[in-house]
Amino acid sequence: MNLDRNRKLTLAVAGAVLLLGALGWAIQDQREQIASAEDEVSRLSTEVATARRTIESTPEKEREVIVLRELDPVFAQILPDSTEVSQLLRQFYQYSAEAGIQLKEVQARPEPVRGKKPSDFSKASYTVGLEGDTFQFLEFIHRLETHQRFMAVPSFSLQSSSRQQMEKEGHPSHRVQMDIETYVYAPSDLGNAARIEGYERKRDLLAGEINRRRQALTLSRFAYRGPRGRRDPWIDPRVPVADNPSGLSVPEQNAKVEELTALLERARGQWTEVQGAPDVLSRMLLRRDLMGTLALLQDGLLAIDEQGLVTFTPAAKRLDLEVREPLLALQLEIDETTYVEGPTREELEQVLSGMQRHLAEGAYGMALAVFGEVAEGLPLVAGDPARESLAARLGVLAEEAEVLRDFQAVELDFGGQALIQGRDAVVVLNGRSWTAGDVVPPGLEVLEIRSREVDFAFRGFVLTRRF
Repeated sequence: MNLDRNRKLTLAVAGAVLLLGALGWAIQDQREQIASAEDEVSRLSTEVATARRTIESTPEKEREVIVLRELDPVFAQILPDSTEVSQLLRQFYQYSAEAGIQLKEVQARPEPVRGKKPSDFSKASYTVGLEGDTFQFLEFIHRLETHQRFMAVPSFSLQSSSRQQMEKEGHPSHRVQMDIETYVYAPSDLGNAARIEGYERKRDLLAGEINRRRQALTLSRFAYRGPRGRRDPWIDPRVPVADNPSGLSVPEQNAKVEELTALLERARGQWTEVQGAPDVLSRMLLRRDLMGTLALLQDGLLAIDEQGLVTFTPAAKRLDLEVREPLLALQLEIDETTYVEGPTREELEQVLSGMQRHLAEGAYGMALAVFGEVAEGLPLVAGDPARESLAARLGVLAEEAEVLRDFQAVELDFGGQALIQGRDAVVVLNGRSWTAGDVVPPGLEVLEIRSREVDFAFRGFVLTRRF
């Protein structure tokens, strides 16, 4: 009896233990499910917060994307592509030649790679070595600044020229090393651009922002006005004390030199035109202009020498190197082609042809003007029969042109005429009656009167005036 009772008690205890174990397992499982649910709730809350931030920032990102897409043509305009970057070296040499500065070296500097993410923009950098004065350097910088593509000068170093060198050569020659950089624009994934709902409407709403950024990217141009008589700031500005009877300041003396330098450049250009003239007459006219410029140069140098206008050593040196010596070389070159023995046969023939054409057209003044281009050189052809004959014919034509011009200028007011058989013919000119043998002022002798025309003797020529 006791045995059954103990067995029942044992079974009851075992059942209770199993029940408690099951309950414990169930409780633990519920706890794990609750923890998992809490984690899921936390994750979903994070995703919801992220989604909300994305939703909140999407309009701003859309606006930025729209603005950048509309500015893409501007980027393409101001930033070179890879082909243009390869031509920058040639551009540097061209700019240095235009600025008058010497380009000593150009080195490309590769862009460092530091795990950068792929970008539509890549930097192209160069180090350039130059030699010249400050204003040539500024002229070079000006050309970079006004280049159609973006170029920047982040840094440069300058080693100034010595005063002794400037006084010796007439101008300073500083050594400049500068960094020049630009960016290559190579947009990627243009074909996969995300579609934006209502793009045109949103773009129109952003027109003000697009225009503002476009204007900020647009190049502002200005005209570099050069030194304008200023001294080079990298040279000792003090001027040696010296007697200066002219009283001209250093900028004024430099301006005198610049004026004569400009005249010399004009003379060189005119000489080039003379050499390339298409015909003799054009060459003569161009040569006359050249001689006028050379006369101005000589007068300017004479005034400087007589009045002591240029005493500043660098300015005087420049005057020698840039005006006197080149002018002497130009004059020697011109003298080698001067008409040392008068006009050539070809030139005389062309002048003869031109005069005959003008005489046939009644342009007597033009015929005399053409003759005047060679008139001074005609005595120099003596001893050359062919050219002497041409010169004589030109003289005759010139005389005819002068007589015809003056005869044409005489005013004769025709008032009528009387042609009666058996009587002297009468013509009424300038309110008076004239017959054969009469002399009409200013020296027109009436030779013969016919119907509405009169023959006159004038300076040894018989000329007819028709009315």
